[in-house]
Amino acid sequence: MRWIKGAAALAAVCLLVGCGAAPAGVEDLLRAPQLDGQQNEVEKALIAYLGETPQMKYPTTGEHLSPFVFDDWNGDGVTDAAALYVSSAKGQNVHLAVLESVDGAWVVTQEREGLATSVESIETASLRGAEGSQLLVGYAAASGEKYLAVYSYQDQTLNEVFHQSYSQYELRDISGTGGNDLVIIGPETDSGLQLQMLTAQDGQFIPVMPPLAVGNQFTSCEGLYTSKGDDGSDYLILDGQTGSANSLASMILYYDARQQQLVTYHPITVDDLFTATQRYSSLLKSQDIDDDGTVEIPVQLDGAGMENLAVNRLSFVAWMDYTTEYEQVKSFGVADLEYGYYLELPSEWQGQIMLTDGDEPDSWQVRSADGEALHLTVRVVEPNTQGAGYFQLGNLGAQRVQARLGTSDWYLQSGDLLRGFRLL
Repeated sequence: MRWIKGAAALAAVCLLVGCGAAPAGVEDLLRAPQLDGQQNEVEKALIAYLGETPQMKYPTTGEHLSPFVFDDWNGDGVTDAAALYVSSAKGQNVHLAVLESVDGAWVVTQEREGLATSVESIETASLRGAEGSQLLVGYAAASGEKYLAVYSYQDQTLNEVFHQSYSQYELRDISGTGGNDLVIIGPETDSGLQLQMLTAQDGQFIPVMPPLAVGNQFTSCEGLYTSKGDDGSDYLILDGQTGSANSLASMILYYDARQQQLVTYHPITVDDLFTATQRYSSLLKSQDIDDDGTVEIPVQLDGAGMENLAVNRLSFVAWMDYTTEYEQVKSFGVADLEYGYYLELPSEWQGQIMLTDGDEPDSWQVRSADGEALHLTVRVVEPNTQGAGYFQLGNLGAQRVQARLGTSDWYLQSGDLLRGFRLL
């Protein structure tokens, strides 16, 4: 049986509000750790250059969660630095500075104004035919618009080589050519979403296909992910809203080398992927649920086996890999859509259990299909709540999720549940 690694407690606040933004005040609490020595030296050089202490702009998503990025921007074999900040003397927009190390000291060599007032993401890329590394910055405006900019740094000159408005993007080798491809979902329009794919050539991103109309069945893009298929090919998973604020569905795309463009992938296991993947919670976004490189799509199972529970709080969920030749359930369990967590259960329990209210507030139980045998009780409590045979599964901000094993003959260990707990 596969079980999932538990999530870190401190991340709960951000994960529960979605991946686009943190609530007011949380950025400073979670994104401002003590700077290491190299970052501290870069900040001192920036302060000396500006003549004031700038507000460093921390990205809200992505792998780089620091306003300081280090790489060899110009290809001379020496590590350079980039810093994103707002200066009171330069207006509200984010500024980008590049620094080089000269005689052991950091020196600002270039700076330029960015495209909006905050930073959503930062990535680095090595484009075919270009020296050094390029910097990709996703900017976000207070009005909701987002802009992606690609910067190149050569001969102590910082150039913006590409920019475009976007709602989501993915940087990965989709075409299998060994270099970075850029897939961009444009902002929403009355005619639906449009997807564009660009490949890196001679230090530039070049469109390899006309924009692909995703269709008006999606009103917005809620997630774009690259996924390794069962055949070793790369796929794109797109999660989109289907009309109401909490209704999501998914589509799958892949790069057709013969046509040299992205095309829609139609799984052989379902006739209509859009209908099969419709779910009614914005928390149920696709993810690599078992950390094997394949992104699974969550499917809400029907309401059979539910008794007396608050409407739309709990749901049986199966995480599906549709890129295999057969329908494959990678994980089965229960999602608590009110509190924002998922608990994996043994796969053989699917269709053999029911969910009922627990004896305590904010608690629920897993029982046999006839309701006679108690397998598991789960509750959400205050941090100091102890006893009664419960053990802690994880944290939900200031609250705790606890579980207690039942007395049925269905064998289950607490360690299994700990590994199977995951924040949505």
